[in-house]
Amino acid sequence: MRYKKQIQKLLLSVFSLLLCLLSPLSVSAQDFPSGWPSTPDISSASGVLMEASSGQVLFDKSMNEIRYPASTTKVMTALIILENIPDLNKNITFTDIILPDLAPGNSTINAQVGEVLTVEQCLYAIMLASANEVCTQMAVEVAGSVESFTAMMNAKAVEIGCTNTHFVNANGLPDPNHYTTAYDLALILREAVKNEAFCKIAGAAKYTIPPTNKTASSRNMENHNALLVDGEYYYEGAIAGKTGHTEAARNTLVTAATKEDMTLICVVLRSEKDERFTDTRTLFDYGFDNFHSQPLYWMDKTTPVGNIILPKTVTADALSVSDSDENNQRTRTWSYNGTELYRTSMQLPLSVETQITADMSMFRIGTVKTIFPSPLLLPIIITLTILFAVIMIILIVKYHIRKQNRKNKS
Repeated sequence: MRYKKQIQKLLLSVFSLLLCLLSPLSVSAQDFPSGWPSTPDISSASGVLMEASSGQVLFDKSMNEIRYPASTTKVMTALIILENIPDLNKNITFTDIILPDLAPGNSTINAQVGEVLTVEQCLYAIMLASANEVCTQMAVEVAGSVESFTAMMNAKAVEIGCTNTHFVNANGLPDPNHYTTAYDLALILREAVKNEAFCKIAGAAKYTIPPTNKTASSRNMENHNALLVDGEYYYEGAIAGKTGHTEAARNTLVTAATKEDMTLICVVLRSEKDERFTDTRTLFDYGFDNFHSQPLYWMDKTTPVGNIILPKTVTADALSVSDSDENNQRTRTWSYNGTELYRTSMQLPLSVETQITADMSMFRIGTVKTIFPSPLLLPIIITLTILFAVIMIILIVKYHIRKQNRKNKS
């Protein structure tokens, strides 16, 4: 047993040394660098434009001011449903929990108590028809109660980085304790568009629920997001989104659009009339016309550790790069004209000497202060691996010799 414990301890020690984990952390830039493209004016009270893969902010107008989200809440509602009910063909039977949401003036599909719809039909009703009663019924289906479901929503919000968001219902009806920010909503939509089913549903121009056990006629629904349907405000490349409106929130809108190698997330809050559509189009044009995505490299020049969004006239070799070490973790920061744009961290496998790289070809001379792990790192890892194998063999041989000696003595 003593030798087995020695082997286990050795395994843990060596694996701890060799474990190396890269974890990207995007930086929300409220102060943009000098030389940044001039930002447009929008009429909405709050707005943000974010690039999805990096989380990098390209436009900010009061993006951290707390506001009512109205029905843009339903992006999180749909995401929680999709993450917890994988079978979209599952039948949902409506109960009397929906009755308060059927009050005049609410957005509904007039679901009936006892009516049966599939999860997929419910999701289209939520995202296209903004059906409040369907949100409530699905919250109970997923979590047993609206309170438990909103606890899941709040936990998910924290998980993806929201710091100024709190939900108390699944549909976005006004409540003093139901609030968010443009930036947090961008984080939520950024997470949601990773889900293919969400994009398919939230990006659909129209959908029909056929007659059910309680409704004799079909329900034809159209997307309220004008950027996703043919017409004056249609935006080529728009892939998903959600509108919202209450008297307290005014008009709200979240939308994602993809062109070439970038997906942009746009959120505008507290808009009047059609300003939410014109503002979103303006911000998308600003993003796609002025920026491009550039890969970032660390340990080599073939495997990027992430992407950074830069003005189209700027490439990655114009960035300054700096490293800092703390608790055996190295953090690398990329900056442009003195403003930090992107950061990533690596848990170092070894405490090693560092040196300035001799090959500066990927950076502009005179702007870089870059520290790389020692080039001796790979030989050290190989040596440790060989040493580990030799020790393992010795311990195993000793163990079998002792075992054989015990048998001979007996």
